[in-house]
Amino acid sequence: MTPPPSAWHDLALHWHAHVDLRASCSRSRRRRRPVAVLFTPRAAAAWMAGTVQRYRSEAVAVRYNAATGPAPADSESRDNCHDHHLLSLGYPLDALILTTTGELYLHLDPLGPRECPYHRPERPERHDSGGNHVL
Repeated sequence: MTPPPSAWHDLALHWHAHVDLRASCSRSRRRRRPVAVLFTPRAAAAWMAGTVQRYRSEAVAVRYNAATGPAPADSESRDNCHDHHLLSLGYPLDALILTTTGELYLHLDPLGPRECPYHRPERPERHDSGGNHVL
């Protein structure tokens, strides 16, 4: 069972960053390699800010997912500190960049070691080889 987001900061939490051309769910994103793996809330917030900034010249609008927690009413007033705070509480962070040519979806998914297909913890039981094995 996955612990509630407020308890995730006690685990070895990290974030997988994805950039997609269409909407996707976190379950399907877990099966794909992320474009970046970030190990602190500050690094994850900086990735989101930098990626939004990179596409800012093409953007008609930028919308953040309000379901990730409390958000500023005005997307333009959003800053790294707010994103860092949400991420440090274990919330995911999503943004949609609307351009004249289409949509771009940005995702930061928090994952604990047992949820991550690329960063599995070592198994505690011993095998015939006498050592631990990575799943």
